[in-house]
Amino acid sequence: MLSGLTLSDCEFVAVDLETTGCTPGRNSIIEIGAVRLRGGHVVSEFSSLVRPTDPLPRAISQLTGITTEMLGAAPSVDEVVSAFRTFAAGAVLVAHNYRFDLGFLDYEAERLWGEPFPRPALDTLSMARRLHPGLPRYSLLHLAERFGATVRPDHRASHDAQAAAQVLQAMLPDLVRGGIVTVGELAAYCGLPHQQALASHLPLTRGMPDRPGVYLLIGQDSSVLYVGRAKNLRSRVRSHFYPVADPAHMDLGRSVEGVRSLTVDSPLDGALLEAKLISRYDPPFNHAAVRPRALFFLHIDTTAPFPTVRVLTVRRKRGVHLGPFTSRWAASVLADRLAEVYELRRCGHRLDSRLALRDCEHRGNGCPAPCVNDVDRLDYAGRARQALSVFDGGEADARARLEGLQSLAAGETRYEDAIRYRDALRALDRALGTLTTLRTASTHDAVLVETFEQGVSVHLVRSGLRAATLRGTAAEIDSRLARAIRRVYFSHASALDLQSLGPAKVAELLTIASFSSGDTHIEVPVTAEAATAVAVRRSLGLDRRRPRRRHAAS
Repeated sequence: MLSGLTLSDCEFVAVDLETTGCTPGRNSIIEIGAVRLRGGHVVSEFSSLVRPTDPLPRAISQLTGITTEMLGAAPSVDEVVSAFRTFAAGAVLVAHNYRFDLGFLDYEAERLWGEPFPRPALDTLSMARRLHPGLPRYSLLHLAERFGATVRPDHRASHDAQAAAQVLQAMLPDLVRGGIVTVGELAAYCGLPHQQALASHLPLTRGMPDRPGVYLLIGQDSSVLYVGRAKNLRSRVRSHFYPVADPAHMDLGRSVEGVRSLTVDSPLDGALLEAKLISRYDPPFNHAAVRPRALFFLHIDTTAPFPTVRVLTVRRKRGVHLGPFTSRWAASVLADRLAEVYELRRCGHRLDSRLALRDCEHRGNGCPAPCVNDVDRLDYAGRARQALSVFDGGEADARARLEGLQSLAAGETRYEDAIRYRDALRALDRALGTLTTLRTASTHDAVLVETFEQGVSVHLVRSGLRAATLRGTAAEIDSRLARAIRRVYFSHASALDLQSLGPAKVAELLTIASFSSGDTHIEVPVTAEAATAVAVRRSLGLDRRRPRRRHAAS
């Protein structure tokens, strides 16, 4: 195992690549340069151009000085990577920003031999950041200048590899003096632990498409650990098997036993499919913020003589409901503070003669206690209406009351009470923010047009939800467009009842609202029926505006 080798006895191979782009599999290696070190001395060097399988961009040619003519007679990537593998056998790979170089080398190694290059590998970039945290820059050029390297990096693989080797040699003595003895300890110091365990899962990505879509990371017993969305499925899934600073990311990568993917050309389709799969499988590694949440309502039974504010998850037949809210904490805090601020009942028990005989923690603690006191019903009804108005434009009154109570409690050194009112203000902001977002989203009528290589998707969004989608070529969609617009927007469908939506539909509403604010599509507002159809046809390139004919002057 390379991890157990001591730094004094280990051999290192500093490697650098030049490529036609940033994506392994889509872009090609055009040059590999490497230097093998033993005992702090260079023992051998490796350098070779590589014949690419995709065109050499002009920007890369200008950056590196490598031309298409130079690469025409170069050996294939299979030959060069095989030769490099032999050159680096038994040594620890080192690179500056190692993730880039190892990404290409691992891709080719898995394609040729079914496994990535041996781990651990070391990164001079991470090493320098931890060993010298105060440096203004950490590029290979600046590190080479700082440590007095005799070779200047110039975006040619052999020169950059030599510079990386000299930077490594300059930092090793300080690392050894700091108590780092083995390669494994140095990898952990660089923030790159568990590399072997993670890299062993890279072959799971073999054959994954280089296309946008949604993927599922599978654990033991076929359980879904994580659901994600990506513009490039292969690159994104492979990123889970390279170490980063986040421990949760590392735990997820080591737990993966399989990968499934679904290609989706439409970004909106991808976003909605991701939300649907997260709702179905409830993966443990997906952050709670992206999951469809339970919904909560504040309820006041206006048919009762002395109603109270209650938190419900299911609407009742009677009374007024406020919401929905996605935070139980915000709903519960608001229910308590609104009852306190507007002097409403604090319990939901039925008012009868027996209630007066029961002990109650709320009597004498801000509750008007109509069970034992003579409370004016009209006055109480007015206070209940004030509480209801908080979510219908009357939040300023509640905010002013809570701020006043907070200031009073702080002035009297009742800090626990001040904290309660501060939390109530935060809950009010959170609940109002959620409700405003949902109300705005539920009035959104628009046609979203997405264009990509495989065709076009036209999404008809009614009341914030996707009512229909037309897919195909622009001509195919044109034949169905007018009928779909009439059916979705002009057939007198009933208005959306926001409070009747379940968690999945609310998640869809928020997903579409978030997507609409992006720039991956054309959004056509819904106006008159004919005008909407014309605007969508123009966005599809089917109905170009004709310039007005200008008459020559007489």
